[in-house]
Amino acid sequence: MKKLSRRNFVKTTVISAASLSILGLSGCKKSTETAATPAETTKSAEAASTTAPKKAGITVVIAGGGYGGATAAKYLKLLNPSINVILIDRNDKHVSCAMSNEVIFGLRDITEITMPLTKLAEKYGIEFKQAEVTGLDSDKKILKTSAGDFAYDKLIVSPGISMDYDPALNFTEERQKEMPHAWIAGPQTLQLKNMVSKINAGDTIIFRTPLALYRCPPGPYERACLFGNEALKKGAKVVVLDPNPQIMSKKPLFEAAFNNLYKDVLTYHSDVEVTGIDYDKKIIKTNKGDFQGTLINFVPNQKAGELVFTLGLVESGKKWASVDAKSFESTLIKDVYVIGDAIDSATVTEMPKSGTIANATAKVVAENLVRIFAGKEPYVPLVGNTCYSLVSENEGIWIATLYEYDAAKNKIVTRNGANGIPKAASVENKINGHSWGNNILSDTFM
Repeated sequence: MKKLSRRNFVKTTVISAASLSILGLSGCKKSTETAATPAETTKSAEAASTTAPKKAGITVVIAGGGYGGATAAKYLKLLNPSINVILIDRNDKHVSCAMSNEVIFGLRDITEITMPLTKLAEKYGIEFKQAEVTGLDSDKKILKTSAGDFAYDKLIVSPGISMDYDPALNFTEERQKEMPHAWIAGPQTLQLKNMVSKINAGDTIIFRTPLALYRCPPGPYERACLFGNEALKKGAKVVVLDPNPQIMSKKPLFEAAFNNLYKDVLTYHSDVEVTGIDYDKKIIKTNKGDFQGTLINFVPNQKAGELVFTLGLVESGKKWASVDAKSFESTLIKDVYVIGDAIDSATVTEMPKSGTIANATAKVVAENLVRIFAGKEPYVPLVGNTCYSLVSENEGIWIATLYEYDAAKNKIVTRNGANGIPKAASVENKINGHSWGNNILSDTFM
């Protein structure tokens, strides 16, 4: 395996992500890290009680094999092949939330965004374990799983998101199956795709977006546009119910799409509070009135992946993991790092929850751990984010932002002047966004 030079490493991480995106050459859309949470797959009690002997040298254990976890595993081995890297995920494949809207609307096949973690492990000498994470002994530095216990020098946790259902809305497990959110890619992506394929003339699509903070700020508005695109083709209508006060990302560009491309088929409502759901009649009750639909896509509010709660990485009363903004190390447990969507982006950083950010911050943590192991000072984070979105099946848009660590605020903030959006949607942006998607999948999982 070829060792990665620092120059090439930096080229593949934050600086290139920000600068190329301003030229329309890279992007983000939605992402996911697969949460390694208790227990879909049952392992024996004997296996669960077995502690794997710690290997000679340094060991980094990574829980979660999405954009954050897979990138961290890959780049740790590229930067220092002698480090023992153990990657744990409950699935042996990762289905990317980035580009999953395209799958829902028939613009990509789900096989294009399904990444085998076993191939990544084999290629880079990573030890992969398909298992459920069940607990943590932080004093002994042992991660407990259904496949045994794993000792570590450093632990990286990248569990993505989980849904924060409102108990008042009675979202039983059965109701969740009837109304797939498809905000964590996989079976629900295909279920919603099947529902979309059955839209007919005269139907009404009700789409409820999540309240910030949530995964991928522009994602709901991209999906709204693609619902509008489908409605135009089939003679249907779309009602968008947004609990936020306004469009949360790329506002002028999505507004232009709503007001021009979809002015005859899409109605957008902001500041919407859902007060009840009549599941049998498919009626969403809100402070703005009642809305009845043929198809309801209700995306719940969100919180960090359940794993960070299981491991004690979330402060009482909060919904996201608390980390040090400079290092991404947990403020609650030493030698444990949290990356990706699970981070508390309200207090720690202005960065969005995106695949690009998960990928880039994973590289920051990987390089800084290598430096720490070598007795060197870690670098201060400088992270770029780019986000491509479709506004129709033919045109796309993007946003690009550069983030830096502000010591006075102890927070990662937007660098002054280092952000931008295009003047308008274009076919070229769609093409570049498609290329970006393929490139980040390759950079992360191949």
